[in-house]
Amino acid sequence: MNQKLRPISLAVMTLLASIAFTANAQEVRRSYIVQLPATAAASYEGGIAGLPATKPAPGSHLDISATDVQNYIAYLERKQNDVLAGIDPANVTARYDVALNGFAAMLTDTEVRALKKNAGVLSIHADSMQQLHTSSTPAFLGLDQANGLWSKVGGKGSAGEGMIIAMLDSGVWPENASFADRVDANGTPTHDASGTLAYGPPPAKWRNYAGASDLPNGCELKPGITAASCNNKLIGIRSYAPANLTIAAADFPSGRDATAEGSGGHGSHTLSTAGGNAGVPVTINGIDLGSLSGMAPRARLAMYKVCFTGGGCAGSSTVAAVNQAIKDGVDVINYSIGPTAGGGLMSDPTAVAFLNASNAGIFVAASAGNAGPVTGPAANLGPWNATVAASTHNRAIGANVVAGNGAIYRGASLNQVALPSAAVISARNAGTVAYAALTPADQLARRLCYTAADRTAAASFPGMPAGTTASSMGALDPDLVAGKIVICDRGNNARTNKSAAVLAASGAGMVLADNGAGLVSEVHSVPTVHISAGDGNLLKAYAAANAMPTAALTKALVFLDKPAPFVAGFSSRGPNVADNNMLKPDISAPGVDIAAAYTPSTTADEVSTLKAGGATSKTGLSIISGTSMASPHIAGLAALLKQQYPTWTPAMIKSALMTTATDTLNDGVSAALPWTKGATAAGNKPFGQGAGHVTPNGASDPGLVYNAGLADYVRLGCGFTAPNVPIYTPATCAAFGSIKGVALNLPSITAGAVLGSQTITRTVTNVSDVSSTYTATVAIDGYSGVVTPASFTIAPGASQTYSVKLTRTNKPLNAWGFGNLTWEDGIGHKVRIPVSARGTALSAPSLVYSEAASGSKIITVGTGFAGPMTVDKAGLKPATRNTFTISAVSNAAQQGLCAAGTSPAVRVTNVVVPAGTQVARFSLYNADTTAAAIPGAEDDLDLVVLNSTSTIVGASGNDGSNEAVTLMNPAAGTYKVCVIAYSLQARPSTTATLSSWIVSSTDVGGNFKVLAPATAYIGGTASVGMSWSSLAAGQRYLGAASFKVDGVVAGTTLVDVQTNDPVPLALNSKPLEVGAE
Repeated sequence: MNQKLRPISLAVMTLLASIAFTANAQEVRRSYIVQLPATAAASYEGGIAGLPATKPAPGSHLDISATDVQNYIAYLERKQNDVLAGIDPANVTARYDVALNGFAAMLTDTEVRALKKNAGVLSIHADSMQQLHTSSTPAFLGLDQANGLWSKVGGKGSAGEGMIIAMLDSGVWPENASFADRVDANGTPTHDASGTLAYGPPPAKWRNYAGASDLPNGCELKPGITAASCNNKLIGIRSYAPANLTIAAADFPSGRDATAEGSGGHGSHTLSTAGGNAGVPVTINGIDLGSLSGMAPRARLAMYKVCFTGGGCAGSSTVAAVNQAIKDGVDVINYSIGPTAGGGLMSDPTAVAFLNASNAGIFVAASAGNAGPVTGPAANLGPWNATVAASTHNRAIGANVVAGNGAIYRGASLNQVALPSAAVISARNAGTVAYAALTPADQLARRLCYTAADRTAAASFPGMPAGTTASSMGALDPDLVAGKIVICDRGNNARTNKSAAVLAASGAGMVLADNGAGLVSEVHSVPTVHISAGDGNLLKAYAAANAMPTAALTKALVFLDKPAPFVAGFSSRGPNVADNNMLKPDISAPGVDIAAAYTPSTTADEVSTLKAGGATSKTGLSIISGTSMASPHIAGLAALLKQQYPTWTPAMIKSALMTTATDTLNDGVSAALPWTKGATAAGNKPFGQGAGHVTPNGASDPGLVYNAGLADYVRLGCGFTAPNVPIYTPATCAAFGSIKGVALNLPSITAGAVLGSQTITRTVTNVSDVSSTYTATVAIDGYSGVVTPASFTIAPGASQTYSVKLTRTNKPLNAWGFGNLTWEDGIGHKVRIPVSARGTALSAPSLVYSEAASGSKIITVGTGFAGPMTVDKAGLKPATRNTFTISAVSNAAQQGLCAAGTSPAVRVTNVVVPAGTQVARFSLYNADTTAAAIPGAEDDLDLVVLNSTSTIVGASGNDGSNEAVTLMNPAAGTYKVCVIAYSLQARPSTTATLSSWIVSSTDVGGNFKVLAPATAYIGGTASVGMSWSSLAAGQRYLGAASFKVDGVVAGTTLVDVQTNDPVPLALNSKPLEVGAE
């Protein structure tokens, strides 16, 4: 099953914005997460009189029952109570004390503005909604080899023993054999009470309050979950539904996964991949795939349900789940969730919760996202977690197309039976009217094999005018198709719809010719083989050149000879958009065609029985793809490494995995990344594969590791700049100091602004049991690298600091160069880290943000040139506001809707952008819509910007109407700015307001001044002062300072001043469409 993004989800930069204050908006409550200054219990190292440190020592867990911990939590509770005074307790939806110090609450704008002024509040975040990022891999990874990682922890029968893996996901289907704690006479996992108990009681560190009235046997009792749902394998199930969520009919308020009809299965799949039982038989569509095993098959498992059908995954739910998981004593957390369009911050509540989990010794694995290769950047950007890209493995479930000329084309398939030789016909030629004589819409419907429903669906005709449909002339003709194999092209409609169209026309089988997106094995309406685009062209050519072409389709088999690994095309690419000086993703792992536990199809009556406390014997299995599937591989492997090395920190485990990874294969992707200058989306470069494809057996003996911990992360957080927000108080930062991302001791080096040359320092620790002499080699495309010292001898347990000086040689400015730095000791240890570097003439902060009507800021600019430097200032300029009404909705392809501009679901504003414009920004705000004044309502308006050739130059498609598109130094011309109604929640219309800024040096406002040195030096830094005064209240202002080298803009800092006392914006992700295209 592929998980695809809506067409709107293009890469755009969204900066800090605000919500206008209105009287009506005061009465509407929205969910917020409020963070307080005191350190969460998981990270508290002392400093308050009478309250000793509570941060656990390496190798231990936070003991929630300890007196010191209880006393400190009571202290945090008192501080929270002080802040909450005056807020109705009924509106407080969650309180946090170990993963975060703060609370979640339903607040009005007035309450938020009051909290902003409260000295007891550190930060306030709108509760944003995220989405899920949706075997034979243990053998492919070598875990079962004679000297594999399983052997280092006692063999498969002990792999993961004593470890607890927590899954934050969509729930679990407890009846699946992957989660059983018994085995039958053959050693096969079973839930049958007659089986032999294969697991003892949960580890002593497990503190899920088992025996409490609401948690018998570790299960939180809610509809769909009973005490019998938990056992000695699946030791905990909890759920965290966001406030005011209506549970879908096919979903459950409990930790039970939604049914297949409710788009469930994701949580069961990820949980079984990380730590499901070994030896679970798997047969899909009648094809025997052998048996399944999780990475750590003896680990105990706990599900924390934070995602709900139709409701997404609320940040407040995630923080609550992390808060509980830390208290419960888990070892590893997996988070296969994130924004569909990618990106994000390192300072949002979810990231901070994971930071505190890491400080408590818990390893966090998170998916990079499925917006690759160029739709959206990698998500889950905190350096304290391992962000995982998806790669392929060597197993393919497929079949052959045997053409009448003897040619054989292997493809993806789940054919239960073979299809004997039959006539073959291209869909283009399978209609009553010649293909060339058809309208463009009918041509599309014909070659893509549309069903009758597809021929009238708005999403079936991307790039065509709104309201486009196909006629019956675009249908497959039964007189031409009956008994034949039809060659259909991939694209637009669901792949399974295509085989349904063939069946409807009495066809015997289908060959699906790919469009470059990748082959998928899935169940079809007729025997089907999915082949590559190139093979599809060859088969079509054969069919066109012969009077009686034929083909046969074989039965599906399991092949183990597929070249691998490649980074998957859907896997989101880096760099880290929150800080280009830290790598994301970190590593790749199998995430394509992964077989694992799933939820079954169920009837409404069966769901009702489960909700009433009844039982079921139904289970499911499925093969799906996504970075969601890759992340639990790393989570399970981390559990194995923690089992082998109990005192290792999460950073050490991450380092071992990264420094022993190997390069993926060249995927041939060369498209430029839209969100960074000078890099492509090539899967085998660091922005695609991270450090490379995981090789767990090497990770069990890495030689050296790069460690980091609480003090390092505090210094990093104290160095955060906008759009990240502070996560520590000024007093904390004064005590610890600050560093930039490039200085964090990561097992990678990423230097996004090399000013001629740059020296970077790292420290390694010898975790082997022998002294070794290591020698460095370094090679980076377009750069020279000098490592000091070039060699060192290091004893077990000792640490060594080294530096590497990177100097740009022949790599053009603003282009990334990639390579590796490797330490080898000659006795089997090869410690390799990826190095990424980009030279620039100037580095400047991307954003200065303020809410002061009069204010000043000093920024630091780095220079990579010698000579004169000039600054062009623009603004400050208030928004131009245009209010309008939209009276319809459309889910059609948005580029076509915008270009046509005729649909009542679209409001087009033509904007002239003069030459010399430094920045153009277009924004929408939830608070500026009709729904803002209706409790529980929300309009979903999207924003698309086209240039004069009707090419999309920016788009924003969050769930809701908080949207922004920012164009830096745009070309002169007339732009179409389109507001498109995706959903009005069944209301007939909405009123909305488009805010626009077209800012150039001719725009002068607020006495905006920029003072910078007139001369720059190579490798130097300069302090640049900015000031403004007497801005009007209640406005949003935008300005810019563009720094020029030889008359050419080398960098721009935006100045965003909001004088309307803004409340935080919620930037929610739209749900993924499943199975399309």
